[in-house]
Amino acid sequence: MTSTLLLLGASFVFALLFASRPVVLVWAPIIVRLFLPSYQANEWFNGPHPAGDMIMVSALVQTIFYWPRVKKVLSSSRLEIAVFSLFCCLIMVNVLSIFNSFTDSLINIAVVYLPPFVLYLLFKMLVLREGAGALRKVAWVMHLAMLGQMYLAIQQNITGHILVFEDTAKAALWQLQGIDEITRSQGFVETGLDFAALCAFMVALTYFIRNPIIRWVFIGLYLYGALLGNGRASILAAVITAVVVTLAAKDRILTKLTGIGIMAGSFVWMLGTEAGQALTTKVEDDGGSSELRKEAYRWVEGHWHLFTFTGYPGSRDFRGSGILGSSLENAYLIVGADYGLITAAVLLALQIFLALRNLRNAAGAVTALGALDMIANNLTNSGFTSNQVGAYLIWIALGFATIGKHFSEYGYAGHRPGIFARRRKTGPVTGAAGPGRASPLRTPEAVSYGHG
Repeated sequence: MTSTLLLLGASFVFALLFASRPVVLVWAPIIVRLFLPSYQANEWFNGPHPAGDMIMVSALVQTIFYWPRVKKVLSSSRLEIAVFSLFCCLIMVNVLSIFNSFTDSLINIAVVYLPPFVLYLLFKMLVLREGAGALRKVAWVMHLAMLGQMYLAIQQNITGHILVFEDTAKAALWQLQGIDEITRSQGFVETGLDFAALCAFMVALTYFIRNPIIRWVFIGLYLYGALLGNGRASILAAVITAVVVTLAAKDRILTKLTGIGIMAGSFVWMLGTEAGQALTTKVEDDGGSSELRKEAYRWVEGHWHLFTFTGYPGSRDFRGSGILGSSLENAYLIVGADYGLITAAVLLALQIFLALRNLRNAAGAVTALGALDMIANNLTNSGFTSNQVGAYLIWIALGFATIGKHFSEYGYAGHRPGIFARRRKTGPVTGAAGPGRASPLRTPEAVSYGHG
């Protein structure tokens, strides 16, 4: 209890110190979430992840001291707030069932679902105030942080050990029970699949890197990271996203073709490494993973009518109870088993809609693709339902993607009432434009963005 109170106090001080710098309020909890896995957070703190505390307290401080900017975000987010509220209400309706607890349902909302959604709203506030430049800052902080993730992942691949928080991980993760060495790197996040998904998402954020050579280096790094995580779906998503980013970049045609050639050659070389060979082996023999997933889908096909409107009327620990050899292997189906398939459909539809709504320009399309990658990843494993990093990555990706809709309404520079909303009339001034000439104002259309 003491540690939780200290954490809340520290979060409040942080939110006050950087209240006027929302870009810090956005990237700081992301870094905390990337470097502190949930199992270690549970060991140290009894409650939400520290990143969640930072997000919620920051939102509270912004609401108290900067209500106009918060009001603007809320007014532009009525639809997603309404649908997300419906999702939360459907969860709470399930407490009427004897298989759902009021306390557990409320904690699940407060810990797993609400903080990432509020982070998405903080992203929108950032975009509305500062435009794409702020997103580039957040992306660069995440790229630099990923260097530390990649270093640990490579060391894990060499040693076969988690190295950081290893004892806690072995006690908390059933996948590590009874094994001496790990077969896939996981960096600082919860599992190898999470790390592979993180790398696939980070490929989309390389779009914010202007220099093509640096962009190619980071893309190659993330492709190798996805191989180290050994997640087949994430590797495919990373490759597709890498091609899209290269084609969407504001480079010359020759530069784009060169980039695709370099990345293709590098990826072929990576397939010859130990990590690449592990992927090839998994494709040929996945140890029954595909069969377990098919078994789960067959079970859902035969029992979906039992949990259409409310959760499954029985034990939801399908692996522990012996109903299945694993979990449902699908985060949205797990939500359906807990709270009803309609509840899961509301969440999935909201996330897909927010991604597709931002397909209005290159930046929005690339980051929306990153969001769709995260959604697809959660369709293949338990993902966000176990409070893994994927719970945040989806909403982080959707937060980045808001630049698509924002640009179509305000321009890249962001809405600036009185300046960008309309051109002011200017009289004779003396300055760089010369005496007697009006100094031209920059309009949103004149602000450069991207790589050019």
